[in-house]
Amino acid sequence: MPEKSPEELMSELAASMERFNSQSDALELAYKAVEIQAEQIKKMQEEVNQSRVLSALGEMAATVAHEIRNPLGGIGAYASLLARNIPPQDANRKYVDKIIDGINSLNNIVGNLLAYTKKTNLQKQNVDMAAWAESILAHVEIEMKVGIERDFPSELHADIDGEKMQQVMLNLLKNSIQAIEPGGKISVSLSSSEHFAEITVADTGKGIVQEDLKKIFTPFFTTKEQGTGLGLAIVKKIVDLHEGEISVESVVGKGTKFCIKVPK
Repeated sequence: MPEKSPEELMSELAASMERFNSQSDALELAYKAVEIQAEQIKKMQEEVNQSRVLSALGEMAATVAHEIRNPLGGIGAYASLLARNIPPQDANRKYVDKIIDGINSLNNIVGNLLAYTKKTNLQKQNVDMAAWAESILAHVEIEMKVGIERDFPSELHADIDGEKMQQVMLNLLKNSIQAIEPGGKISVSLSSSEHFAEITVADTGKGIVQEDLKKIFTPFFTTKEQGTGLGLAIVKKIVDLHEGEISVESVVGKGTKFCIKVPK
């Protein structure tokens, strides 16, 4: 077998290197594909586990609601009767009022638990976002006796479940109202990008510490003494059902801003 010239050897080496590089690139692409598939499988497993947890919680919540609300209804009825017969100036009236407040708080906790765990179906409609937001803010201002700044465009429509998204707004506004001091500000703005309608709720309240920002949408996580830890979890659940996004920025002592994006 004749010896190969240096040029031939170099040519064969170059061809081998080219095949090696090609195979290396293919292996790298295959590895990346496996990584992506592994992440997708992990995400699907988490969603399945979450679904199982929510299903179990839903069954538990329905039982809890039945077992708690029945006696609460009776206690509330008796407390209301007492309140009618005790004048406001009577020293004993404050105890009856505390009982009624406690009943309302327990009913709110049970209601939030049911809202988070039950299966939710959206009833989407094409909504005038400015009119929708204004109706919510007007009610909150009267009910909570606060002023809210607005920045609404003249034309912005989106396909949303207005009732469910109203719950989102009320939860965020309630948090802002609880966070601000006298003289603090709350603002709500609407804006639009190519594919999304954006809702921003901002306040100049006490803010959220950075280590808590990653946990605020976790069910049952709360920093409030009387909180259930379900308000923001419900907010995220509804936004996710709309195939939207929610983000939060906060600086302690300066305030918090929530931004929601929902497809138009």
